[in-house]
Amino acid sequence: MSRSVLVTGGAGFVGSHLVQHLVSAGEHVAVLDNLSRGRRAWLPREAELLELDIRDHAALHRSMRQIAPEIVVHLAAMHFIPAVADAPKLAFDVNVTGTRTLLDALAQRPPKVLLFASTAAVYPDRAGPIDESCPPAPIDVYGRTKVEGERLVKDFAEQTGTRHITVRLFNIIGRRETNPHVVPELVAQLSTGRTSVRLGNLEPRRDYTDVRDVATGLQQLLSSSPNAKATFNLGSGRSVSVADLVKACEQVLGRPIEVTVEKRRLRGQDRAELVADAHLLRETTGWRPVRSLRDTLATLLREPER
Repeated sequence: MSRSVLVTGGAGFVGSHLVQHLVSAGEHVAVLDNLSRGRRAWLPREAELLELDIRDHAALHRSMRQIAPEIVVHLAAMHFIPAVADAPKLAFDVNVTGTRTLLDALAQRPPKVLLFASTAAVYPDRAGPIDESCPPAPIDVYGRTKVEGERLVKDFAEQTGTRHITVRLFNIIGRRETNPHVVPELVAQLSTGRTSVRLGNLEPRRDYTDVRDVATGLQQLLSSSPNAKATFNLGSGRSVSVADLVKACEQVLGRPIEVTVEKRRLRGQDRAELVADAHLLRETTGWRPVRSLRDTLATLLREPER
């Protein structure tokens, strides 16, 4: 039976891929997006688009009365860390006030399931794989906004009886990326045929997962047992440095790449490593990433964006 699903931020990077999965599975999907980053063209024609801001209280209330979703996936957020650091008040307004406004509108008729997209940035700065038992201790504004979002969602679930799922996403790569993270920046420079690139710090190690695998993991969690855990890491478990990314691109392209480190690209605060222990997700859904880092980079470098 088709379910009514609302995806906030559903026309964006992760959201548009998830919406494609859900529509293909026969779900009735409504997308809430202000199109500041997302694009209408990325949505399947079967998905209904509500073009509005997550902070618009009156419009949200009207829309929730109209849709009455059984399942809500809340992805809408500011999440590019330098942009968040440059505008902390706006980030709290979008990520925290926006979440509170959405939950207030949903309280009219609470959904059965609410999935909240959080982030690995809620974790402390430490080396090695991190599992969900690690207490949050964010080192940046973005992580702090998501810790507060997690709290709001948990309180809402306790008050309404909605089943809540919090997913702490690690680094995501693939088509339709809308922020200048290191992989799209690297690909953009190399796609011009250049043999040299200009980057920031080459040493930080991150956990990169293809956006299509991430969408599959989110979809599987929406159908997981009601008795499952409430908080999950979603990441590949692979620790990869920026220098490793360059080497992988060299392998894909079959040519050496010269790297220049530019001071203006260096972040003032940067973790040495951030990698997932996602055993809870594997045990709950059987999910594992099926696309290698090299596969994803090959797709981005060899095939034009669609």
